[in-house]
Amino acid sequence: MPERLPGIEPEPKPLVSLPRNQFIALVVGVCVLSAAIGSGIALLAQTGPQGSVGKQGKPGPAGPRGPEGESATAELGAVEGEVEELRGQLEGLESSAGEGNGEVEERLERVEEEVEELGSVASQLCGEVEFPC
Repeated sequence: MPERLPGIEPEPKPLVSLPRNQFIALVVGVCVLSAAIGSGIALLAQTGPQGSVGKQGKPGPAGPRGPEGESATAELGAVEGEVEELRGQLEGLESSAGEGNGEVEERLERVEEEVEELGSVASQLCGEVEFPC
């Protein structure tokens, strides 16, 4: 047995011991929890409860009118004219012979579909530029 020197105590054993991997996981977990709490507090500070509503001030001056957006009216007008022309041809064919109606009806349906597509495109354009159509 080794000899003890007077006044030197043996090193005390730790009360809690953790393996290295568990210690690293514990430190990372505490950091993640701390970040989550901080984010929650920051979000609450940004979107906090609304205060009382005060008296509304006078409206400011109106801004300048923006540029006029592109209109699909010219395209729609041409297509609608073609639809009307086809309707006239169809009525003429129905009244006279009745032959060839299938081709005219198919063409009429295709043109009507194109008109619907252009109408939806025009509505989307008007919606994007916030212009009433």
